[in-house]
Amino acid sequence: MNHEKSFRLFSHIFALVLVAAIVSTTSGCSLLQKHPLSSTISTEMLSTNDLAKVANQAWVKKDYMASELYYTRLLARADVPQKTILPAIERLSVSSYKSGHYHEAQARLEEWRKLSPEALNSEVWQNCYFESLAAIKNFTKLRTHLANTMENGALPWNIRSQAGINLSSLDQNEESLAALERLYSIAPNDEDKKDLEHWFSAGMVSKSDQELQNDSKLISAGNNLKFPYELVLFELATRQSSTEEYWPMAWRTMSSVVHKGQLVDKPWFNKVISNLEAKYGIPRVGIALMLPISGRFQDYGWKIIRGAGAAQWELTKAGLDVDVQVINTEEPGWTKRVQDLPPWYTILGGPINVKAFKELEQSEAYKEKVSFSFLAKPGNLEEGKQAWRFFASPEDQIRASLNLTINDLGIHNFAILYPQEKFGRQMSKIFLDMATNRGAKVTGMESYPPSNFPKWSKIVGKLVKAPQKEASNAANGLGTDAPLAETDFDAVFIPDTWNQAKLLIPHFFFHEADTLIFLGPELWSQALNSARGTETQNLQLTVAPGAWWSGSKGAIDLKEVMDHEGLGTPDFWVALGYDFIKFSSRLGTFSSDWTPDEVNERIANAQQMEFSLAPITWDSNGKANQKLFLFRPEHNGKTKIDAYDVKNTLNRAKNRRARRIKAWEETQSNSHQ
Repeated sequence: MNHEKSFRLFSHIFALVLVAAIVSTTSGCSLLQKHPLSSTISTEMLSTNDLAKVANQAWVKKDYMASELYYTRLLARADVPQKTILPAIERLSVSSYKSGHYHEAQARLEEWRKLSPEALNSEVWQNCYFESLAAIKNFTKLRTHLANTMENGALPWNIRSQAGINLSSLDQNEESLAALERLYSIAPNDEDKKDLEHWFSAGMVSKSDQELQNDSKLISAGNNLKFPYELVLFELATRQSSTEEYWPMAWRTMSSVVHKGQLVDKPWFNKVISNLEAKYGIPRVGIALMLPISGRFQDYGWKIIRGAGAAQWELTKAGLDVDVQVINTEEPGWTKRVQDLPPWYTILGGPINVKAFKELEQSEAYKEKVSFSFLAKPGNLEEGKQAWRFFASPEDQIRASLNLTINDLGIHNFAILYPQEKFGRQMSKIFLDMATNRGAKVTGMESYPPSNFPKWSKIVGKLVKAPQKEASNAANGLGTDAPLAETDFDAVFIPDTWNQAKLLIPHFFFHEADTLIFLGPELWSQALNSARGTETQNLQLTVAPGAWWSGSKGAIDLKEVMDHEGLGTPDFWVALGYDFIKFSSRLGTFSSDWTPDEVNERIANAQQMEFSLAPITWDSNGKANQKLFLFRPEHNGKTKIDAYDVKNTLNRAKNRRARRIKAWEETQSNSHQ
């Protein structure tokens, strides 16, 4: 046998072995061809034209393993016609994919794309590339490809849309829903958005309750009315609607999604609501506000009522039947009126003073209702079990100040200067505990008689250790004009009223403690709302937490509502009433034997709303946390600040001190020349 015949025989044997290997390697792949591999023939004896015909026959028969082999051999020929190359690569790519040879499929698909960028327009190419990269678990490359395809405005929408859907399928987490949010935002027209809405809704129906709950954990007040998060809420509400007590809350959620959300096909989703209304009726929600509408605090009570009225009107326009009844806590026997409320009044808001809340506790009228106090603490009731809080606590106030000083400014040494009264002592203890729990130190603490002004300067001097500093200067031979050393703390907490604090703070400057940050309670920002003509020279480093900022988005929206209804200018108390009615209407109704777990579960969903006040969140145990804004005084009123503002002001104060010390040193140097 000559050399040429030996080579041909070897080639024929090699081809058979290769085919056998392909069959063995791919027998377990789900996407393998279902047709049996036909008998292959030696390709070495075939002309290029004949080999192309054989490959085509295998392709037509869907004998993908054979067509993969033949097209591989065909493309290896040097004389393959140019016009044949691209179709051959296309078929080889698909054949490799169908045969389960995903690494080879990836390489061939990328070769196809390189030869013809139009490949990206092909559903076949896109599907094979997605499945191949997924099969070989090259998810990094796959995510990049899908994201780029979705964003490529030159491609047909069906290609981009499928890429976005595929991208969302890779992970069941925040990235998955974020991909769909982006896809929806770039959809070319309303019809395409409708398709996405129907597709996603259909997918929601097939999810288990646990899967749906997991998705709901990714919803926040910032995205709850955006696609696709709004449809997660819609599906959750649809499932809850079959329970009588949940129906009002479910109806409220679904209606809010349709009327306020991004959904384009509103008639389609309204039909879902209408079908449920036909079955369960339009819900009725009763909310009772326990407020002073006469007596000392009546101005606050009436402001809350104005805000509540604005919210009630907004809900009525949206189709929700909300009854709001006000009970005057200044009238004798008011707790009996609470007990005699109609059965659909299952939620209570208020009171706003401690005395009235004690009366509510003693009457036990709260036991059959779900009560939210408008106080820093719900009396002697256990928060999250017996009653809930819809108001900032001392901890909320102090947390805002510590987040600024410790987290943002890197301050870890504090002092406390408090008035000798109950409020000052209580706030001081809370501040001390919270600061030390976060690794900070309280290096100085003093108290002062709130009405004995002449003693204040001496007490502040003692806190900043002015006598010791003066003695140290004297011991070193320095005159009385020598600068005093800086304090061993960088911020001081003063839990008193604003009128008292603004008189106390200048004493620190008298004792040359002029680079301190002064932290106060929410009382300061409340007083600053109406303050006029404030002398702010020594108050630039004053920081006060507060729940009301007229420049927030929620506050601006509330102002528009109030203006439209002719209800006047909103403030903290108006916003409190407005937010509470909006929030409580989302809770639905409760039976008289409600449980804390049931309430906390509903709160978890209801809190996903936009507040006109600083946002409030509740943990799984029903404990509230209000993320307060921070302010400093201005000549008229106050201005919102952040860490950047405080840091810049503090640096300027330190620079002024440094210049003062340098000037003194230069004076001393000149006097000795």
